[in-house]
Amino acid sequence: MKINLKTYSIGGLLFGIGILLGLFLFSSDEKSQNEHANHKHHQENVDASEWTCSMHPQIRQDESGDCPICGMDLIPASQMENDIDPDAIKMSKTARKLAQIETITIENQDHESNMNFSGRLEINQDETQSISANFKARIERLYVNEDGEQVQKGQVIAELYAPEIQILKEELELAKRQENEMLLKSITTKIENFQLAVSDVKSIVNGRLKLRSPKTGVISNLKVKEGDNLKADQQLMRIADLSTLWAIVDVYENDLNRIKKGDELNIRIPNQGEITGKISFISPVLDANSRSAKARLVIQNPTRSLKPGVFITAELINSNSELKTSLMIPKSAVLWTGKRSVVYQQLENENGVCFKMKEVETGASSSDFVEILSGLQIGDEIVIHGAFSIDSEAQLANKPSMMNPKTKENTKPNIAWKEVRLEQENFGQIMKSYLVLKEALAEDKEEKSIKIAKELHQKLNVMNFENKEAKKALQELVGDVQKSKNMEDARQHFQHLSDAMIELAEQQNPLNEMLYVQFCPMADNDQGAFWLSTEPEIKNPYFGSMMLKCGNVDREIE
Repeated sequence: MKINLKTYSIGGLLFGIGILLGLFLFSSDEKSQNEHANHKHHQENVDASEWTCSMHPQIRQDESGDCPICGMDLIPASQMENDIDPDAIKMSKTARKLAQIETITIENQDHESNMNFSGRLEINQDETQSISANFKARIERLYVNEDGEQVQKGQVIAELYAPEIQILKEELELAKRQENEMLLKSITTKIENFQLAVSDVKSIVNGRLKLRSPKTGVISNLKVKEGDNLKADQQLMRIADLSTLWAIVDVYENDLNRIKKGDELNIRIPNQGEITGKISFISPVLDANSRSAKARLVIQNPTRSLKPGVFITAELINSNSELKTSLMIPKSAVLWTGKRSVVYQQLENENGVCFKMKEVETGASSSDFVEILSGLQIGDEIVIHGAFSIDSEAQLANKPSMMNPKTKENTKPNIAWKEVRLEQENFGQIMKSYLVLKEALAEDKEEKSIKIAKELHQKLNVMNFENKEAKKALQELVGDVQKSKNMEDARQHFQHLSDAMIELAEQQNPLNEMLYVQFCPMADNDQGAFWLSTEPEIKNPYFGSMMLKCGNVDREIE
């Protein structure tokens, strides 16, 4: 009995301890869950009021879901906020992987001051001759059928039915029978004008003239076929001598000052080894798209083993080449647009990774690398693959990008133009110069625009204004245009000048004709910009020939 009582006591004690322990554990877990739920609910209220896509930050929704563009899960917009740099683009790890972003850290590189080029072999146009019919004829037989066929000097390449030459033969025979020297001389001159020899005319039979090759070479640019009727001066083909060829290479804008006529290049030809040649000509005109000029070399090809059209590489090694230290980065890192070159730098801190556009000045280049003169420094981490993807996101997010550089601070003087009235004569002169400046900008005439602004600035200096503040402000506006380094700057400053001129003209039209306030919605990085004109026809001063007709008449000033 004592044993049972003792057993029951111990069991009851253990049961009570178990109940107390269970209550403690469950209440703690419930409390933890409630706190976690409250925290999560608070976080959702704070962070998830707006949802976006890490790949497409322009997407903004009030609730979570999938991106309508790429299908990725939306994330709280707060996670995309960038506290590293407001002009940078923040990308998640997944977005960087999808865009195949690759980066490198810039280091100093010692290299020889060599220059590398690419290009191809072409026919030496100085050693080609055109074959034309300088009279009406029909091709009865054509003995060459395609470009590249080899012909020898004097070889018959075609038979032409030429009644006009048959008549000429008969006249020649008549002049000889009559021994009429004057007539004979006249007919001989006519034969030479047809670029024929007397023997060619004598050999014609029943109006059929044999056309012979004037030189040894290959057929190039064959333009006719058997049975064609030929007009006078119509070209039939060209014959090219391939014993020499042209090697044409592209020289980029930054390298033009380092190369000159007479420089020697080592030309590497696939499966043919190397050959040396001297530059005989450098084009004075740059290609607008590639920003490069053509350099030409004449190379020997006595065995005709080198073929026109083959791609080549070339290298110029300066006689005074030496090792030098510079910043060299892969060409794939640089995005070129007109006169601007940009790269994307990777920035990183404990909150994540982002990318910021940096304008750079480039120098010498090789086949794979380009020298950076300014804009970057040792230790900067830059994007070498995937920069276009980042730039696309920057454009969509309205951040500085390749095509949309960060606009400069508005330098328009702080003055209430609507309350300003100028002397009528002064304002008339200013308006006329302004309109001439507008025309020059619309015509893409950079030097003329700067010159007009300079002349207007000089006029303002000698004008007497009652409102000295207005005079100073106009001088600053016109002076900004005058000091512009390029057309882009001039147009930016012209916008500020136009804003002032429009407000002044609305108070007093200084001309005895209608003024039209015109507007382009795409100017000023799609913010829109106005200008004045005396004609309703649109001639856009902000884009010139690129989009000359872009815009509309916003209002009229009588």
